[in-house]
Amino acid sequence: MAVEIKPIAMQYFDGFYRALDIVARERRFLSSDQAPPYESAANFVAGNIKTGNLQFVALDGSSVVGWCDICRQGNTFFRHCGTLGMGILPEYRGQGIGGRLLATTLQAARTSRFHRVQLEVFATNREAMALYRKHGFILEGTRKMAALIDGQGIDIHLMAITDQAEGG
Repeated sequence: MAVEIKPIAMQYFDGFYRALDIVARERRFLSSDQAPPYESAANFVAGNIKTGNLQFVALDGSSVVGWCDICRQGNTFFRHCGTLGMGILPEYRGQGIGGRLLATTLQAARTSRFHRVQLEVFATNREAMALYRKHGFILEGTRKMAALIDGQGIDIHLMAITDQAEGG
């Protein structure tokens, strides 16, 4: 069965939560080593749905195998900006799912009038950086030794894509 990309709905929450926890526990990609408390994560997803923040899931049948979200900044002066987060289950990586998720979410961001999408990525995550570059993100800076995982200092790259035609 082909993996489908769909907007998040609460019916997908448990699968999203499971995928988030699996990716977090790898300690290589996300800024946490486990999913947040269940209720906090449920409030995050419900809030995204309610406020129109963008969140998509990749589904293999009824199983969530990845996600991508862009959350709008709250301050009036920064409402044109969103912060991107995404993850793919290990056994589904390298199959183009991340690219499809990212392309779908970025297209929705353009439609939703985001003029800037930004993200943070561990410098050790070369596959993700290549994916982001392929979709137009540029490196804006680096926070040196911003994370310390298992005693290893890791730089965090700051990347963004802007809609220059819209004055972003």
